[in-house]
Amino acid sequence: MIPYGLSPDQFCQRYRRHLQRTTPTTIDKFRTLLARALPDEPLTGEVQLFLGEDGLDVPEAWLYLSGENNKVDASDPTLFAGKAMDLQLGLQSIPEFDLAYFEGDFGGVTLMANTLKSWLAECWWKAGGWSWPVALTLAVHDGFDDGERIALTETA
Repeated sequence: MIPYGLSPDQFCQRYRRHLQRTTPTTIDKFRTLLARALPDEPLTGEVQLFLGEDGLDVPEAWLYLSGENNKVDASDPTLFAGKAMDLQLGLQSIPEFDLAYFEGDFGGVTLMANTLKSWLAECWWKAGGWSWPVALTLAVHDGFDDGERIALTETA
């Protein structure tokens, strides 16, 4: 457990350091995703970050694609309009911070959400995602962050 006593900047730096340990794996996963075939129809999409009900769970990222002909088929491994896909970030090894960071005015959940969001966007871009032909944005679910969406692709 990371004890209470860090400044907000130190908190973000510490969290980012832990995230960066998974950066190579995350970039590889994104490169694999970006190499997959897309349907002929234009797609839009969103990556949603989930931090759990109180913002303290292991973070998850989900990709949601949409288009003119959405379908729902969890057994279809291809990318298609209507696809919902767990990006499997593998962040289970992130250490726990003292609960004092998440109580009162410190704003630990918001700091974590914003740090996670910027780190994930950087991984996406490093994987070559900026030129992916899907208008894709990144947001944190449940409003735990600053509320700003990040454009992950040039067309977003």
